[in-house]
Amino acid sequence: MDDYQAVRELLPAPPLSPEVERAGRERLAAAFARERVRRSRRTARWSALGLGMAGAAAAAAIVFAQSVPTGAPATSGTVAQADGKRFLLVAAATVAAMPDEGTWWGSREVQGLQYRDPGGRYVLHESTSIETWIPADPEGLTWYRETPQGVRPATPRDEAAWRADGSPTSWTYDGAGEREGPGVVRAEPGEQRTWSTEDWDFRIVTAGKPLTKMGDLPGTPEGLKTLFGGDDRTTVDTAARLLVFAPVTSETRAAAYRLLASTPGVAAVGQVTDVLGRTGQAIEYESGEFALSGRVGATRTRLVIDPVTGKPLSLETRSAADGLLRLYTAIQDSRWADENPLKEKK
Repeated sequence: MDDYQAVRELLPAPPLSPEVERAGRERLAAAFARERVRRSRRTARWSALGLGMAGAAAAAAIVFAQSVPTGAPATSGTVAQADGKRFLLVAAATVAAMPDEGTWWGSREVQGLQYRDPGGRYVLHESTSIETWIPADPEGLTWYRETPQGVRPATPRDEAAWRADGSPTSWTYDGAGEREGPGVVRAEPGEQRTWSTEDWDFRIVTAGKPLTKMGDLPGTPEGLKTLFGGDDRTTVDTAARLLVFAPVTSETRAAAYRLLASTPGVAAVGQVTDVLGRTGQAIEYESGEFALSGRVGATRTRLVIDPVTGKPLSLETRSAADGLLRLYTAIQDSRWADENPLKEKK
């Protein structure tokens, strides 16, 4: 069965919105060349004394892992996709039809994490709104706008426990609990910041091979799997991060969906509601890339996809034991444009 047959059987292709049709010619904004730099920035992501979510998101946006944790399953080859994952082929066919145009890749995201208060009585939800504009020009600067949204109880039940605790507006951590790094967490929203940086070098480095152009990225599942290297867990991690964070070509994006559909370890979840309340189709897998796993036990990562546009909606990591949401990136908008609003309004 080819992808378009799957589309006809499962989801008649709807008209694309003008926003979707602006999706464009892409340069892969990429990661730091050394594993040491990648790990240090990922650790800093959630530190109370770190650089904030946007800078850490840039560092962790897309890295082709060259090693996986001990005990990760090692398999080779691909298998036919299970019927439950056929919606990934629908998404692949949808995004493959998008034209490639534009000089800036813009995205608006909400990044967040949840953790228990120092006394372990209730769960707190910390979030930051981030706008990013990545230039197609490899010599250009990447622009960010970061708006910390503060910390609040995660659910009504947690709010009741928070009130019983005296409704505190700050919490002090010593680095030994679920929240990484010592420091004081405050409830009030933080100050908005807008800045540009050169710390993205617009390359992907994997297995010692630098890729300086988007066109260097394979446009087939087999090509991506070979490029990523490693076992199935590495393949799934990298393909999901590419879809969520990187401005790649429509051809490469479609190939990443097909690769996820054929890789063992990826389970279809069906229709779900993401962290922002949006309905989508989801897959789940055991990630080897999240630093949180060592602090809160085993986790499962969920990729939620809009079945109409083929765009990813969110990447959410939950505790495997109780399903508690730990870490997420929710994409509110992603598109190509000819102007960068942050550059004009710094």
